[in-house]
Amino acid sequence: MAKNVLDFLRGDEIDASVKERIMIYGRAGVGKTRFGLSVPESWGRIAYYAADKNSWLLRSISKEKRARINIIRPRGDDPTALFMQFCMQDWDEIDPEIGTIVVDTYTKVALDSITYCANSLTLDREKHYVVGDIGAGGIAIPNRGDYQGVDGLSKNYLDMLFDKQLDKHIIFLCHEESKQVEGMPAVGGPQHPGRQMIDYLPAQFSTVIRLVRETLMIPGADDVSPVVVAITENDGQYVAKLRTDDEEAPNPLARRVLERNPASWWTEYESYTNGQVGKPAKKKTKKKEAA
Repeated sequence: MAKNVLDFLRGDEIDASVKERIMIYGRAGVGKTRFGLSVPESWGRIAYYAADKNSWLLRSISKEKRARINIIRPRGDDPTALFMQFCMQDWDEIDPEIGTIVVDTYTKVALDSITYCANSLTLDREKHYVVGDIGAGGIAIPNRGDYQGVDGLSKNYLDMLFDKQLDKHIIFLCHEESKQVEGMPAVGGPQHPGRQMIDYLPAQFSTVIRLVRETLMIPGADDVSPVVVAITENDGQYVAKLRTDDEEAPNPLARRVLERNPASWWTEYESYTNGQVGKPAKKKTKKKEAA
């Protein structure tokens, strides 16, 4: 029987080497995969769970970056069992140099899970409407029980992965969606089936980065250019955050235009979270001259 344990820790004794928990989300084609796979070399090799169709081909990733990626391509009838197996994997047995786990995308993992749950027809408190023949291309339309089930399943995925992979950086890539109230966007964030997880899911990560594509005037350019912007500040509608222990200086990475190779953003992120940049300038005091 498992024991219930309370850990008592002093705030000044917390291990500074706690690994990163990062979520990146944005519209399709904005560059989430390239951004997420451009983390510093110091984060080790990458175990890449390629959930999205054809993501395992890494078409947007340079050959140099591909060399440090271990691709995990799930294949089978039960996406829930496949992702649980991934969560509980002992990476030291596969490749001891793996230091970072990337899931691309967690949106696809969750959508596949609710489809599998609905097609199983096990949550039958409400009737399932079935289109075609299940198992021969047909599907069951998810009911409220399926949405509640995938909420619980998703929370279990996070608990399993975070508890098992304490010594690994974890990055989730998600598609973006906004929930509407009376036709007006109310809140936006990472896409996940149902409404319950739009707040819960990003709350489990210390850093949440939203990628958007904009047209801006770049210094030195003759005309406006399309660029990708990384946002780490909540604008009141779309969730984004960067947690640090700096209680004085503003977030220097609140809004940054990414280079085509976004590796430099991660270099600055690593410096900032280690306390090397972003500190407020010390105020100089004027000395009174002697009369």
